[in-house]
Amino acid sequence: MEKKSRTGDSVFLKLPRMFLIMKTVFISLVCTLNVQANVFSQHTKFDIAMKNVTVSEVLCYLEEISKYRFVYDSDAIDRMQRVDVEMKGTKLETVLESIFVKSGFSFVIEDGVVIIREAGKKQITAGILPQSRKITGRVRDHGGHPLPGVTVVLKGTSVGVVTDVDGHFKMDLPADHETVLVFSFVGMKTQEVYYKGEKELNVVMEEEVKQMDEVVVTGIFSKSKESYTGAVSVITEKELKSFGNRNILTTLRNIDPSFNILESNEWGSNPNRLPEVQIRGAANMPDIDQLQSDTKAELNTPLIIMNGFEITLERMMDLDDSEVETITLLKDASATAIYGSRGANGVIVITTKEPEPGKLRFAYTGSLNLEVPDLSDYDVLNAREKLDLELRSGYYDGVRAEYEVQLKQKYNEILQQVERGVNTYWLSKPLRVGVGHRHNIKLEGGDPSFRYSATVQYNDVAGVMKESFRRTFNGGINLSYKTSDLIFRNQLTIGLNKAQESPYGTFDQYVKLNPYWTATDENGNVKRFFDEDYSYWGGNNPANPLYNATLNTKETSDYTNITNNFSIEWKPVQEFTLRGTFGIYTQTNNSDKYLPPEHTAFADYADDDYFRRGTYDYTTSRSSRYNFSLTANYSKVFAEKHMIYAGLNMDLEDQKSQRYSFSVEGFPSGALDFLAVAMQYKENGKPGGSESKSRRVGFVGNASYSFEDRYFVDASFRTDGSSLYGADKRFAPFWSAGIGWNIHRENFMSNVDWINRLKIRASVGETGSNNFSAYEAMVTYTYSLSDRYYNWMGANLKALANPDLEWQKTMKYNTGVEVNLLNNRLNMICDLYLERTNGLMSSLELPPSNGFTSYKANIGKLENKGFELKVTGYLLRDTERELIWSVTGSLVRNKDKIIKLSEAMKEANATLLATGGANKVWQEGDSQNAIYAVPSLGIDPSNGRELFLKKSGEVTYTWDARDRVFCGVDQPDYRGNINTMFMWRDLSVNLSFGYEWGGQQYNSTLINRVENADKKYNVDRRVYEDRWKEPGDRTFFKGIKETTATQATSRFVQDEATFTCQNLNITYDLKGNKWLRHNLGIQTLTLKGDIADLFRISTIKQERGTSYPFSRQFSFTLSVMF
Repeated sequence: MEKKSRTGDSVFLKLPRMFLIMKTVFISLVCTLNVQANVFSQHTKFDIAMKNVTVSEVLCYLEEISKYRFVYDSDAIDRMQRVDVEMKGTKLETVLESIFVKSGFSFVIEDGVVIIREAGKKQITAGILPQSRKITGRVRDHGGHPLPGVTVVLKGTSVGVVTDVDGHFKMDLPADHETVLVFSFVGMKTQEVYYKGEKELNVVMEEEVKQMDEVVVTGIFSKSKESYTGAVSVITEKELKSFGNRNILTTLRNIDPSFNILESNEWGSNPNRLPEVQIRGAANMPDIDQLQSDTKAELNTPLIIMNGFEITLERMMDLDDSEVETITLLKDASATAIYGSRGANGVIVITTKEPEPGKLRFAYTGSLNLEVPDLSDYDVLNAREKLDLELRSGYYDGVRAEYEVQLKQKYNEILQQVERGVNTYWLSKPLRVGVGHRHNIKLEGGDPSFRYSATVQYNDVAGVMKESFRRTFNGGINLSYKTSDLIFRNQLTIGLNKAQESPYGTFDQYVKLNPYWTATDENGNVKRFFDEDYSYWGGNNPANPLYNATLNTKETSDYTNITNNFSIEWKPVQEFTLRGTFGIYTQTNNSDKYLPPEHTAFADYADDDYFRRGTYDYTTSRSSRYNFSLTANYSKVFAEKHMIYAGLNMDLEDQKSQRYSFSVEGFPSGALDFLAVAMQYKENGKPGGSESKSRRVGFVGNASYSFEDRYFVDASFRTDGSSLYGADKRFAPFWSAGIGWNIHRENFMSNVDWINRLKIRASVGETGSNNFSAYEAMVTYTYSLSDRYYNWMGANLKALANPDLEWQKTMKYNTGVEVNLLNNRLNMICDLYLERTNGLMSSLELPPSNGFTSYKANIGKLENKGFELKVTGYLLRDTERELIWSVTGSLVRNKDKIIKLSEAMKEANATLLATGGANKVWQEGDSQNAIYAVPSLGIDPSNGRELFLKKSGEVTYTWDARDRVFCGVDQPDYRGNINTMFMWRDLSVNLSFGYEWGGQQYNSTLINRVENADKKYNVDRRVYEDRWKEPGDRTFFKGIKETTATQATSRFVQDEATFTCQNLNITYDLKGNKWLRHNLGIQTLTLKGDIADLFRISTIKQERGTSYPFSRQFSFTLSVMF
């Protein structure tokens, strides 16, 4: 039975022509709909024309065009035959009479409610009874939400009422009658309540067991959650709103810690940087260069599907969560094997809201967002401390007398500035409180046959670095047309984005500036350089980064994408569905970076290089994707016990991309930033670019069987073909199988009242990954542009072919248990998993003698194993006082290990490990996130030098790269969230905390900002207070006058544990407020406040957000619907 419950930036002033066309179409569409918001009453006349439709569809339409609420048994109504209804100028009562005449049904219209019952059942009649007493009450569900349309009847009589839109009811009862009330509602258990004279009766209705069968949307097939064997996490619209953040990615992390965002200590809260995200660890390994440069962000990015079509991580980050219905995380093989070679990293399935029928509705959501810099991890010296540090470090001690005099004179000059009160706090100079705003406007309406919606969204994120921003515009039109057995859907979306990096440079430029310097001269002009004494600074006069911000610099990027997704669904019978989709996606990207000739980067350009000052870097790219899919589904229940499901799918995809770039130099003036003004290409440079084209085809079958919803099995098989792989390995198979048992449905569990749900499941299968570019397996050539032979242009071999390059595959094992206890007050989900990736693909470094730097090959095997645990408990569920308090705790552990490396990769890693040229290397048996360093015995108290332990056991003062050993893993052993929700009437408070412990971090602050810090610039306070100073000092850091560079040692590998307040949300929901609805026409009004990243506590003290600081985010949101 189906439960039925109704309850500006200037860049955007220059929109592309396509957007103007879309706007015109949208305005025309709304104008032609001619929807009128007339006051509807029982006697209002209207037209209706519907052919070959179900009675439910007619009732749905009548409910939407009127203000009446319909209450009926959907199962009974669905048994009626299809009808034709064509009337003009008719009344609601007349239409209902024409439908139910001789049908065995009757209806009554009373107090704004239409109650439809089968003949023979008692009718509800409300009225004033003699010698009566008044009773009031409210009906809610287990979540605390009001239930409108609940039938409330005095037992044994026909006296009753129906709850209003807020779940309230009032009725008169005979004073001498036994007061037992019967509450009934479609999809809920009928409930009898004894009235004992309470001032107000509060009733909580429970769902019928068969109504708990939710649906898991996998992006290809939709499966019953009750009999689904896969490990999935379904995040609802309510959860997204409760734990929302600046973007939807951090919201998912706040809800489910298995969705992991790897924090970037360099780029902090920069809104223009894509994060690195993972589900259940990393199934791919970067090549050596990516490992050292930390440019591996997209290797382990999950596949993202929205409404059946693939989208990018950037598109998801810019998505407005108010348009999302659900997000489903697919984790194990049973859930992801249907995506074959794209499923190894996990799959994120996003379902957006469908247009709802009815009169034209207008909804607006607006947010004011604040970004406040978080500098709690920075502790630098003030002017007096910094000058004293320089003196103690011997910076003013000269080798000869004349140098000593000059240096002491320099010291006195700076001291005089300090005594005058100069103490510049440079960290605040490039920062601000970013004030952004977000807007979403939606129009929707229609009838059961034709539905439409149009959305316009704008999001302006103002970063904490001055003048940095990310501005996104999205517009879309969603149309749906339904006949008796066909559904046509089309969704057109257009997205525009403009991003700008701060012209103030990077934050670390300001952190190191000396506090005794001033930003301006005596006339108030921003200084270009701080000190004209070049000799003191070794010939390099320190530049003022604030000066560059006054110039005509530019570092921007933008994109425009257009997506059109069309689908047609044919359902000739209830059991069978055939669906075809066709999608087109295109995106254009541009990036510009201009440094004028006056920029301090060109301060050293002299003589012939003088006219090369000023550079412009330009990049443009275009990508497109076409995909087509055809899906057939069949499901049927036999003998009310056997449920079978079978699905077939095939999909095709074609992708193309082109990229061009060039850099020019030599601009006569900073005001002239036009490319054509440049004198030449950059020295030794020329235009560059790339292009790629790939095709993919897949065929998948999925089948499942369930017996009485107790025992169930699930299996899938897929074959993928791709042009990315070697000529001999074009196709590969993928598969999965799963079983499950709903123990709570067994007869022997019928008397165990405290167990409401007990389900165990297990799955195994194989998925794949193809996160690499086209042509990697092919031999490629490049033209020789510098040399010609008789005007003939030659070609050089660029890369070797690998016709045997195999598909990277991941074998996944998963077992899970789902438990609901104590009348659903305590719920638990636990999963154990093991994933082994074979045929790892990466670029293998080759010796120079080969003539090639790298070669794509299968280099080894990788393993990830761990568990996920989520427990939710309702500590308070007091319906009488309308109080609900729940706490959810989650715990995730993932441990990765390199099982096998190819001999060539072992040799490459051994070379890097021995020479000290790599910060990270790979070793069999260790994690790919392992930290290697030379063991340190600490600082020798007698001389302030560091002692090392060699592999031979010898103690030495000499650091040797060959002595490096495994020192830890820079990923936590355990991660999780602690979320709590408190609701009192229309007020709700949600808190989300995150924690990590058990891992290690290589604290780069200690080496770069303490021991290896250039003390001519400002430094971390630990340089001033915690360095070794004299014999006998027992310190963590070397001597303050020690000049030997510190290398990677175990001294800087520290155990990490963190606790973070991820989000605080306070919401006041005025949904269904009668005064607002009757006086202002407002159907819903919601006020919300959010604070993200409120605090962070860590066992490691290091500077975070070195190039771009972290921030705390505050937002205030208003949502209204008319």
